[in-house]
Amino acid sequence: MTTYKFIRTALLVVCAMMLTACNNIVDLDGWTSPHDIPNTGAPVIKAVYAVADVNMQTPLTAAEMGQSLAIVGENLNRLQSLKFNTVETDLNQTYTQSTKAVVTVPDTYSKNHENVIEYTTDMGSVKYSFYIALPAAEVGGLLNEFAEPGTNVAVNGENLEYYDFTLTLDDKELPLSVEGNTLSFNIPQGTPDNSVFVISWIDAYGEQQTVNMPFRPTSDMLFDDISKAEQEMTDRNVSIETGDLGTSCLHFSGTISEYAWVELSFEQPLAETYEAENVNLYNFVFEVKTAEGHPLLDTGYEFALNWDWDNSYRWNPETLDTEGGWQTVRCSLEQIAPNGLSAVDGKMTLNVGFQPYQDYDADFYLANFRIVKK
Repeated sequence: MTTYKFIRTALLVVCAMMLTACNNIVDLDGWTSPHDIPNTGAPVIKAVYAVADVNMQTPLTAAEMGQSLAIVGENLNRLQSLKFNTVETDLNQTYTQSTKAVVTVPDTYSKNHENVIEYTTDMGSVKYSFYIALPAAEVGGLLNEFAEPGTNVAVNGENLEYYDFTLTLDDKELPLSVEGNTLSFNIPQGTPDNSVFVISWIDAYGEQQTVNMPFRPTSDMLFDDISKAEQEMTDRNVSIETGDLGTSCLHFSGTISEYAWVELSFEQPLAETYEAENVNLYNFVFEVKTAEGHPLLDTGYEFALNWDWDNSYRWNPETLDTEGGWQTVRCSLEQIAPNGLSAVDGKMTLNVGFQPYQDYDADFYLANFRIVKK
């Protein structure tokens, strides 16, 4: 009996020691459930990774809306608020540990572009530099560079809803409206030819971006008066007229039979040569107008320089209908002169061709051919 009591007493002592040891282990940081470890100070963010980067090899400096991220640092538990670029994150979509938080970037955005993560817990806040990679704004030129002063003009673009835009003329700010992907404004009365409107905005990375938009540019015209240039043209369905822009324009009119080829060429001295390495810095630009009820065919238009039809620009305007107004068309000069543009005997020839794929009742105008720095 004495032996049994001794053994029982020894077992109780061992169990007590084991329980004491187990209690000591539970109290150690690292054995407590990671999301229950209390913060000992303000949060610290050391790095941000994509959730898929499980080995945390590539730290991020930017993320897209809706992207899942792992924030690594210290004192990240008891999250009270999380903001990306001033936008609150849904805390129901977060999971925190003392040294790691799995979060989702909000699907909404802010135009403030503060570009920080603001992480707030029961022990304080921290800000960490981080960009939200919004789609870049693309701003085109005036829809009609030869609009009249006093009229409203539009500028088309892409991803405009993410940014705030400012319009200036001669450093004076003007009213500007934004609707969807279209900017619009009124051209002040008395605005002279060759003026330049400037649209500016702050991009997602805090950098200022600007686009210069020439208004009624006359200095870059290939022809001072196309009617006075040396010319060759077919004798059907095309004429040179003085249009409502006040300059000479090409007028295509009447029924043009399926696959009939209408060709024009105009020659005059070339003021500047554009070598192959810099043609990408320029645009080939002109205006087009369709009579009401006579939309353009979606293909069949061709432009070449110096008879180089092998490298011609084939314009495919889809179904364009300007409804009696003028519209500006732009393409990169490299699309029409990929090998550069040089004078031939000191002269340059513009070739214009049109070949409809069906019988076509034409009534459209082309004007103001020019080469313009982008």
